[in-house]
Amino acid sequence: MSSIFDSQAFNANLFFPRGDTALTPDNSDEIKVEVAPETFIHIRRHPSPKARFSLLFFHGNGEIVSDYDNLAGHFNAMGAELIVADFRGYGQSTGAPTLRAALEDVHKIFDHLKSNNKFKEKVCIMGRSLGSAPTLELCARRSDVAGCVLESGYADPIPLVERRGLKVDNITPEENAVFNNSQKIRSVKCPLFIMHGADDFLIAPHEAKLNYDNAGSKLKHLEILEGVGHNDMMMAPAYFTSLKRFFDSL
Repeated sequence: MSSIFDSQAFNANLFFPRGDTALTPDNSDEIKVEVAPETFIHIRRHPSPKARFSLLFFHGNGEIVSDYDNLAGHFNAMGAELIVADFRGYGQSTGAPTLRAALEDVHKIFDHLKSNNKFKEKVCIMGRSLGSAPTLELCARRSDVAGCVLESGYADPIPLVERRGLKVDNITPEENAVFNNSQKIRSVKCPLFIMHGADDFLIAPHEAKLNYDNAGSKLKHLEILEGVGHNDMMMAPAYFTSLKRFFDSL
């Protein structure tokens, strides 16, 4: 039985890839990981000798690696060495994006970075919006992750499908196991920080609350930031303060 999550209609309406023509920043580490034959994911690492841990970051939809070039210094200042990964077909990456591929690719990305000494001893994973899915895939399946951050992430995959203009009455247990963030997060055991905009009308704050309630982490914190929505989270005065507090606790 075919899955709606593998359908062209779903993935073509879910992903909004764009190319990356920005200049490569000085001192950045350009990495390409082969995730399938002749299919590569582009990753940019911003080295920081003073950083206490690596932060593997999965961006939101329509975003690309270079969108975060100017933010690397902010993350470095919080003790994080920022590593940003694209999806297939985004930026300098090749291939066509699908949600299933994004979830499968993250393990190859993580293993490549680890085996090639691109990580510091401690690794934290962070995902924004659509990037919450690969983030939870890693944090739920691996024991070598020190912390997990979800920013503006979704919970239930049925509203995710319906936001794409498609209708689905129910999903199979197999689909739930692969694509349901609010189910997958039950397996997350590392410290967890969930942040969401109070005025987010794309992914409602109650999805953040559902993820928080279901999370298996003993150390977990939910922060709903007032006055911001889905795409302006960093405008909240508490954004970097709250992130730093979590990073300092790791």
